[in-house]
Amino acid sequence: MIMNAETKVGAVTLLGIALLVGIAIFYGAIRVGETGYPLHVDFDRVDGLKLGGQVRYAGVDVGRVVKIGMTDEGKARATLRIFSGNLIPVGSDFGIGSDGLLGEKFVSISPPDKREAFFKPDEVVTGSQSQGLETLLSTADRLFNRLDKLAIALESVFGDPNVQGSLKESARNIDQLTAALSRMAVNNEQNVSAIAGNLAVMSASLRNVASRVDKMATSVDNDGKFAKDLNETLSNLRSASARIEKMAAALEPVATDPETAGNIKTTLKNAREVSEKANRLINKIEKIKTEAGIDVMYSGGAERYRTNVDVRVHTDEKSFVHMGLSDIGESNRFNFQVGRQEKDFGGRIGVIEGKAGAGLDLRLGKNVKLSADAYDPNDFRLKLRSEFRIAPDTYLVGESTSINKDAQRNSYIGVRRTF
Repeated sequence: MIMNAETKVGAVTLLGIALLVGIAIFYGAIRVGETGYPLHVDFDRVDGLKLGGQVRYAGVDVGRVVKIGMTDEGKARATLRIFSGNLIPVGSDFGIGSDGLLGEKFVSISPPDKREAFFKPDEVVTGSQSQGLETLLSTADRLFNRLDKLAIALESVFGDPNVQGSLKESARNIDQLTAALSRMAVNNEQNVSAIAGNLAVMSASLRNVASRVDKMATSVDNDGKFAKDLNETLSNLRSASARIEKMAAALEPVATDPETAGNIKTTLKNAREVSEKANRLINKIEKIKTEAGIDVMYSGGAERYRTNVDVRVHTDEKSFVHMGLSDIGESNRFNFQVGRQEKDFGGRIGVIEGKAGAGLDLRLGKNVKLSADAYDPNDFRLKLRSEFRIAPDTYLVGESTSINKDAQRNSYIGVRRTF
């Protein structure tokens, strides 16, 4: 059979159409016989989303975009056709994604944590607004504008000859300072070693003194009986001397013998001196005040408790002696310091955590106290402590030990009770 030109053209056209349809079916652009159910998703914007765009659930192709329009509320609504056999769980997140920076847009569905119920046909879902290329470019433009302004400002500052000269001068001064510090460290190395040795000797001496004082206090105190007996004795002595003084004063006019009169005057003088000494000693004892305290603290980092016990004896309004034990049941470190308090500021020196050291105390009003202790000349350590009164005789305590030692630093928080 002979085909004319029109027939050949028609045959070629039909063949081309058939090839295009076959390719579309092969690559999924056209799904023959595919059924499904519709879902409606409302977005603020659907830039770049087209009809026929893919719908992906967890990255899997599960549908197509079949309609794009507007709602009465001014939202952009994309109608999706979900292929049969694909159930979308309630709680899924609907967004707009793209393949690469300039790739084709598609509807992305992220599954929820739990699959308890599924969307029904024709349900309306609110989608989340994805950050598209336009938003990214707008943000980048604002960022570049700010960077440009910053560069101009820096150029105006560092381009000033005066600023450049000041920077160079500062660099020279820093170089001279570091060189001077290096020379100082080399020249005083022996002095530092000598100071450390002297502190070690002082620590041993203080430890011996503390031991002797502790033994003396234990033997003399006897549960407070000694102080009580001494107070009663002095009171009796004062009463007796007062009676003697009155008796001598009454006899003085009667005595006519010059020698007797002289003896009576001497007796009166001695009685007066004894009475004054007794009064001074009693006043000193009455001024002595003691305060005991116990700390119970916990360190979350070290996962351990720390208990401290201390006694402070005020010998007068400004001087005091501080004794106690730190970390009872674990390291059992002894503390013995003598100090002086001047209004809101005080200083201490003696044995701290079983080592020679010194400390400073600062009171901020009636409720807050800050302390800093430096001790152990052979392995210098620094301890900081704060106390905040939350009730009468009750304090909230925070303490950090060995803050200059990263590997041994521990922070505690707890409660202190004074008696």
